[in-house]
Amino acid sequence: MGKVKIIATIGPSSEKPEVLKELIKYVDGIRINFSHGSAEEWRSRIMNARSLRSDIAVLGDLRGPGVRTGSMKPITLGVGDSVEFRFADKSDGGFVPIPSPSFFRVITVDDIIVMNDGRLRLRVDKVSASNAVLTALTAGTISQEKAVVIKGKDYPLPILDDYDREALKFAVEVGMDYVGISHVRSSDDIEEVRTELRRLGGDWIKLMAKIEGPDAVRNMKDVICASDYVMVARGDLGMHFDLEEIPRIQSSIIREAQKCGVPTMVATQLLESMIEQPVPTRAEVVDITNAVMEGVDSLLLTGETAVGKYPVEAVQWLRRVATEYEDEVHVDRGVMANLTDRLALGIVQLAEDIGAKIVIYSRGGRFVEAISRYRPRVPTYVGVSDEKVLRRLRLYWGVEPILIDNVRDYDEGERETLNQLIRSGLVVKGDLVLLTHGVIDTYNDYSIRILKV
Repeated sequence: MGKVKIIATIGPSSEKPEVLKELIKYVDGIRINFSHGSAEEWRSRIMNARSLRSDIAVLGDLRGPGVRTGSMKPITLGVGDSVEFRFADKSDGGFVPIPSPSFFRVITVDDIIVMNDGRLRLRVDKVSASNAVLTALTAGTISQEKAVVIKGKDYPLPILDDYDREALKFAVEVGMDYVGISHVRSSDDIEEVRTELRRLGGDWIKLMAKIEGPDAVRNMKDVICASDYVMVARGDLGMHFDLEEIPRIQSSIIREAQKCGVPTMVATQLLESMIEQPVPTRAEVVDITNAVMEGVDSLLLTGETAVGKYPVEAVQWLRRVATEYEDEVHVDRGVMANLTDRLALGIVQLAEDIGAKIVIYSRGGRFVEAISRYRPRVPTYVGVSDEKVLRRLRLYWGVEPILIDNVRDYDEGERETLNQLIRSGLVVKGDLVLLTHGVIDTYNDYSIRILKV
C-alpha cells in the first residue's frame, strides 16, 4: 500500500462480490454512507469486505442535521420558473413539501437555496411561517428525500436525531473504526457524539469531523483540535461557498489540522468523470496531486465507487496518481505540542539521516500518530496487538501496521514486530532498522536501538 491512504465508498456498483474482491486490493478503508440504504445493506457490505481483508478500516458517515424534501412527485424546473415550498410531509406534485419548520425560520428573502449537489439553485422571493415562493436560477428537478441547503447558513438543529442515534448504535454493533460527523458546527457537536458513543459502549470509535458548512469554517481550529480526524467535505462546501473559495478553504483546513496533529481526508469529485468514463481528466489528476502535495493523509472516493461504472479503475487511478507524488510532501516540522511530538520528530529525522527503516511496537497508537504527523520519508512499520488499533492506523499517512500476538511487554513486542517483518520480507539482510516502542508516561527506561539486519 502507498503512504497516502485510499478509501472507497461501497454502494451498488462496488458491492458485487467480483467487483469488491478486486477493489479491496487497492484501498486502505471503506466508507458506508448512512444517508442511503438499510442496516441490512450496510452490514452485508462491511462483512463482505472484512471477509476479504480483516484489517480494512471502516468509516460510517452519519447523515447529520439537515432539511430534506418530503414524499413527493418530481418537479422539473426551467430557469425563471416559480415553485412553492410548503411546510408539509408529502405532496401530490403541486408544491415541494418541507417537513421541518426550521427551514422557514431560517430563510429570508434573497437567500439562495442549493440542491442536487449544487446543480439546482433557487432564490427565495417570499417567505412566511409555513411556506415560501422561490425562483429557479438554474434548471433542474426536485424529488423526494433531497437535501435542501441554504447557502451560507447552518440549521439550528441537534447534531444527533433519532436516525443518527440508530446509526451510531449500528456502528458499535459491527465494530466500525471511524464515524464521520456531518454538518459539524462546533466542538460541542463532536463532544455530544463522543458522549453518545461512550454511552453505547463504543469508545474505541474515532470521530471524523466533516468540515462542510459556514459555522465549521468559522470555528475551524476548535472543531479540528477536538476531532480525531477531519474531512474536507468539498461537496457541501461547494454549496455554501463560492467555488473559487474552495481551494483556499481546503488549504486552510489542511494547515490547521497539521498544527493540531490531526490527520486529514479530502473528499468529493476527485475522479467525478470516472462515474461515466474509464480514464480521469487531466484536471482531476492535477487536483489529486495538489491534495497529496499539501500533505493529506487520505483521499476518499464517493460516487465514483458507489454508483460509478468503473469503481475498480477509479481506485487504481487514485492509487497510481497518489503514489507518484506522495514522496514530494513537505510539512511544517517545526510544530511540536509536547514531548511525544519532539521525540517523534527526532526519530523521523534520525531514521532519514541514516537511511533506516522505522520499526515501532505500540499498544494504543498515540506515538505512531505523532510519527505519521512528520511524514517520514523512510518505510515505517508498527506492530500492534489490538486489531481495532491496527484498523484505525490504516488511515494514517506512511504507516504500515501489522498484527502481533501474544507479547507480554514492549521489549518483546519490539522483537516480535521485527521478526515478523523479516519473515514477511519487508525487512531484509543489510537493512538498517531504528527500533523503538510507543511512549507511555510511566515507562522511565525509554530506548531507541539501531540495528543492521
